[in-house]
Amino acid sequence: MRYQGARRVTGGEFRPDLEGLRGIAILLVLLFHAKVPGTDGGFVGVDVFFVLSGFLITGLLIRERERTGGIDLKAFYIRRVRRILPAATVVLAITMVFAWFLMAPLDLPRVAGDAVASALSVGNIRFAARATDYFGTDLAPSPVIHYWSLGVEEQFYLLWPAVLILATRNRRPRVAAGIVLAALGLTSFAAAYLLTDAAPGWAFYSLPTRAWQLGLGGLIAVGAERVARLRPQIAVPLGWAGLAAVLASLFVITPGTPYPGLAALLPTLGSAAVIVAGERPWSVARLLAIAPLRFLGRISYSLYLVHWPILVLPAVTLEIGQQLPLEVRLGLAALSVVAGWASFRLVEQPIHRGVRFRAPAGRTFAVAGAAIALVVVFSGSISFAATAQLDAGDPMTAIGTDPPDDPGASLEPSPTNTAAVPTASGTTGTPAPTASGETPAPSAATPPTPAPTPDGPQPLPANVKPSLGHAAADADRLEADGCLLGQPQVQLRNCVYGDKNGSYTVALVGDSHAAQWFPAIEAIAVDRGWKLLPYIKLSCRFIDMSLYSYWYQRTYTECDTWRGLVVNKLKSVKPDLVIVIAIRDKVTSTAADPDPVHQGEAMAKLVGQLPGAKAIMVDAPVSRYNVPACISGHRSDVRACETSRARALGANTGIPETTAATILGATLIDLTPLICPGDACPVVKDRMIVYRDSWHLTATFVYSLRGALEQALEPAIK
Repeated sequence: MRYQGARRVTGGEFRPDLEGLRGIAILLVLLFHAKVPGTDGGFVGVDVFFVLSGFLITGLLIRERERTGGIDLKAFYIRRVRRILPAATVVLAITMVFAWFLMAPLDLPRVAGDAVASALSVGNIRFAARATDYFGTDLAPSPVIHYWSLGVEEQFYLLWPAVLILATRNRRPRVAAGIVLAALGLTSFAAAYLLTDAAPGWAFYSLPTRAWQLGLGGLIAVGAERVARLRPQIAVPLGWAGLAAVLASLFVITPGTPYPGLAALLPTLGSAAVIVAGERPWSVARLLAIAPLRFLGRISYSLYLVHWPILVLPAVTLEIGQQLPLEVRLGLAALSVVAGWASFRLVEQPIHRGVRFRAPAGRTFAVAGAAIALVVVFSGSISFAATAQLDAGDPMTAIGTDPPDDPGASLEPSPTNTAAVPTASGTTGTPAPTASGETPAPSAATPPTPAPTPDGPQPLPANVKPSLGHAAADADRLEADGCLLGQPQVQLRNCVYGDKNGSYTVALVGDSHAAQWFPAIEAIAVDRGWKLLPYIKLSCRFIDMSLYSYWYQRTYTECDTWRGLVVNKLKSVKPDLVIVIAIRDKVTSTAADPDPVHQGEAMAKLVGQLPGAKAIMVDAPVSRYNVPACISGHRSDVRACETSRARALGANTGIPETTAATILGATLIDLTPLICPGDACPVVKDRMIVYRDSWHLTATFVYSLRGALEQALEPAIK
């Protein structure tokens, strides 16, 4: 192969090296998703695709503008439809078929919604919105989430030609296009930089924060003639440095790196440098044009579509935190290459390049619309069928179908006006019925009694509460009332529950694991006429230590600020009783000092600054599964979803709380024996589903423990 100066970077001819660069990009993504050790930064392969797409599409459009004096939008969109849609819709449909057989019924409606959004080219928006959902972190991975990047590119293809037409209505179209690209690119990069910290989900998934990468490729295409005149002494080293930057990203960038932000400059600028280098003697193009890389690059689109569902669907039944053995993951990766090649040969190429499938524009668009509609209807049908499957044998499964009970005790919380004690169905009304069907008063004399574990299968009771379809949403109402702070929020909310004029004031302080006990604490407050003040912030343990935020991938400074505000507020309020509950520690959340005794001392240091009597509660056991989803797939024997007591509690359970309570002379509360009375922690107890995910209890089950909790609080109540 000859590498001549005339074929540098004009963008008007096929470049084998760029096909090889696509091969590098898909290989990085494949290794990362297969979780091959040492490839933590492989997700940057998508960044390489963005730069290449911006370069190729902008070059195609700008050359057409110069050649014909305009841009044929109809022809452009027909080419895009024929190139993208066939393989994308076929893989979506096949993926949903396999999802039906492999995924838990409770997960299918969510995944079907993902498929619908992906078919409509807005999957990235849906995934960005879900990335802000703290309570969805242990959901089974969506087998179509990788369509987010396709959504970004499709939105770019939709908007960029029109912008380019408007920008090039003069005699110097390349100059005008360059100015527009530079302005949009700088704005986009600024947005990506700012949102990476403030809203990481939107920064990662949205077009406005990724447009600068597409725009950088476009700038190279616009300035192709000037770039082609770059001296070889500069271009050749630049290309090699660019490839080195892309490969270095594999090791330098990790899933813990704030992204895209500044870190995205490494693979993005590296890709741009490879494109700029062109096909010159001794350039990086010689390496990139080798047959294996070109083969991967040629099938990269189909391979990208098929690889993720092949890797993720066989693992959906594993418990949280587990993964398939490395040799199995490598085998699935190899299988995805074969499947990608088959999709390329049988679907992608025949329709994109073949003459047999040529059709007039109107018919092409009609077929495209019909294909999208079929995927939408098919995915919707799977969602409907999954819901029907859940309903079978359980008439109370559908969310919102539980019949209301009689109105119960009236509360006067702020910001809402009135409320009532939650029933087992999650509505307002009388206290939750016990296994016998009776409704006890909320007193210390009626805690649930552990029942012996029966022999044989344990099917899900037909009258289980909350219903299976409602279990995941059966949470305390603090978030709905606007009284629960998310990760970025620090300003305290003036929320008052119970008797707002009560003479006895109780403050509930902690994170979401404190909030989960709110239904029981609120019921006690109503019964005793307490004024109840919740101060809750997600992921913020009430401990005098800096925490690491998994959300922000940095020190959780917002937590530090909030804790200081809570201390000052309570010094002003002077509550009679403060109840503190914190999530059990993750290994790195208090990386400065993971010792549980030291953490207990740090908790005592912070809690000791608060006025009033103090009660510190041990966190509830956790599950190895997303319990409602697991139960939906094992309704004939829910024991398959249980977690051993040793694993549910962990090695250090209760040590920080016990240490803090001992130092402060505070009341220690531990209801673990009522949640996990045996060697395995039940997921259904006294006809109640215990967990709403893997680490939060259902409001129904918590409410059933109100009597036991009230009894445990007695020593602290003055």
